[in-house]
Amino acid sequence: MTSKTVVRGMAVATLALAAVASPAAAQAKLELTPFFTSFYAVGKVNEFTGGYERQTPAAGLGGRLTYWVSPTFGLEASGSYTASGTTVISDDPSLPGGASFKGTLSTVTGRVLYRPARSNLYLFAGAGSVMRGGDTWDLFGYTELNDIGGLGGFGVRASITPKLALLVSAELMVYSLDPDGPDGTDYESKTQTDVYVSIGIPIGLMK
Repeated sequence: MTSKTVVRGMAVATLALAAVASPAAAQAKLELTPFFTSFYAVGKVNEFTGGYERQTPAAGLGGRLTYWVSPTFGLEASGSYTASGTTVISDDPSLPGGASFKGTLSTVTGRVLYRPARSNLYLFAGAGSVMRGGDTWDLFGYTELNDIGGLGGFGVRASITPKLALLVSAELMVYSLDPDGPDGTDYESKTQTDVYVSIGIPIGLMK
């Protein structure tokens, strides 16, 4: 089973759980939510003569701290970590194949949440930092691996039992990627769109 299959399977499963679960009961004003996430990059990180390079799909972990200023508006800090490297793929018919390199992809974000009245759906928007690391960058000495971007998405809060709820969310992170190499070579600046589908269990800290 490939990592791409795992990511797609997780995304489908989390959205299905949200669809069949019943609306959630009242929630705490301050919550900590550990979550599992699946990551997929929409575009390529680099294109060159004879091939291209992509960030690999991956599963990961994260956490969110959410404070509801009112029943409608909230503030949230979130962080995630995935073991996502890159894969270099040849599109030259005479030299088919590819090579994968290990790496990491981490995010730290802040967002504003909006929840319509009498709804278990919420929307959010914000900004944050995307940080790359691991062999895929270290082997060639690339720097400038931290980028600032904007994000937006939606989530659903649903109860599984009277005391257990799930938070399922989908978000897009958009930013410009432009790593620099030690010999003056660098990637062409490209806009990246990363997709995250997450499922977590909120833990009430303050009523």
